Amino acid sequence: MSIRIDHPELLVSPTEFFRLEETTRIKPSIGLKLSDRSYLPKADQPRADWVASVAVPAFKTLARMGFLAPRFCTVGTGAGLDVLAAVEILKARTVGFTDLHEDVLDYAHENVRSNLLDQDIELLGGAGDILAPLAGQLSDVDVIYENLPNIPMAESGDLADGQTSSTFISARSEEVPSFVEKYLMTLHYLALQQARPFLRVGGRVLSSIGGRVPLPEALAMSRAAGYNSSILTYTWKVQSEPDEVVGGYARWEREGLGPFHFYPVGLLRSTFQGVSAATAGAQALEIEEALAPHSIPASDALALVEKGEEVGHTVVILDSVKVPDSLD
Repeated sequence: MSIRIDHPELLVSPTEFFRLEETTRIKPSIGLKLSDRSYLPKADQPRADWVASVAVPAFKTLARMGFLAPRFCTVGTGAGLDVLAAVEILKARTVGFTDLHEDVLDYAHENVRSNLLDQDIELLGGAGDILAPLAGQLSDVDVIYENLPNIPMAESGDLADGQTSSTFISARSEEVPSFVEKYLMTLHYLALQQARPFLRVGGRVLSSIGGRVPLPEALAMSRAAGYNSSILTYTWKVQSEPDEVVGGYARWEREGLGPFHFYPVGLLRSTFQGVSAATAGAQALEIEEALAPHSIPASDALALVEKGEEVGHTVVILDSVKVPDSLD
């Protein structure tokens, strides 16, 4: 059993962290309270942070397309920054959010509520597995955003012990296509399945998936779950929690899964320099092909990390749009 340790309040500037000119619906300085099981935002290194470097560009892309999300939901919210970004960028007014642990969810709820300028926003939170905590509470959702873990936890691991956002318990009763398991996309597939009753027709699931797996396999996963799938945005990030994450991928690569791909940070920076996430999304398959000769398998990436070197990976926002049941 873990002992809860509250971190000092973390301050984040949304104009800098989200790269916004101004904020109108959330406070100009965000104060975040975290427990020892909350995912720690990378406030001093946005390129390593999932919300800043991945979710926000995707939300901005949807907004530029004229697609807002008055009804929004996020799975695995952590500190609640993704909710605040959706309120500001996608104009969310009814928001569902989940996380695995009650204490993480409680802090997220407090973080969101205390940093809203517009208090006329409905918050629906639930702790537990993927979307199950919100069953019966939320419907006709415009956008569900998920950034779920990929790495099955070792048998000796304990999800209740400390910050374990990169791993999940692999024993599941649901049927999952073999290629989904091979590339460690199990929770993403299950989130797509659970999302269908929550979404309106034309609503979409944005799945944040590290491009350590081949993009055609991610697209095939969405189609296998019954959605129209495409790539919304494509970008890169520095690998956060490198020992734990790269080590986890290396372990499963040795078991015959994958292979999983990492890249030198300098190569990723130069490849994506001056290219928007949306433009890269339209060219994602071509970019991935160009990067392929420089990919580093997880075992070699782990050796680099152990030497103190940084590695990075690409990230795709998989856009899965719900179609009418008659067209499934």
